[in-house]
Amino acid sequence: MGRLIYFSAFAALLLLTSCGDNSEQVDSGADSSDAMFMAEIGRIYGFKCAICHGKKGRSVIKTAPHLTESTMSFNERVAIIKYGKTTMPPQKDVLDVKTIEGLAKYIESFKE
Repeated sequence: MGRLIYFSAFAALLLLTSCGDNSEQVDSGADSSDAMFMAEIGRIYGFKCAICHGKKGRSVIKTAPHLTESTMSFNERVAIIKYGKTTMPPQKDVLDVKTIEGLAKYIESFKE
């Protein structure tokens, strides 16, 4: 029982620390190519989102939905990333708007 408590506390701490790093702002200025921007978005997804949603959009925790099965519009995905939903914390104070929009676009690549 003690191990489960320690594991749960560690998992919660890991989740919280992965969601609060302001250093991952993406500059998507005119000199950035779309491919380079999306590669950077993929990297950000890999350590900010994959902890719950999995590397390929198949969730690894019970409370995270499979992104491969998402039927949400681009704007709905932007809103959830920005403002959060249920156990997902809001990212509006963590990521800039271009990065949030890039993540919403990146999720499209997971659709089956």
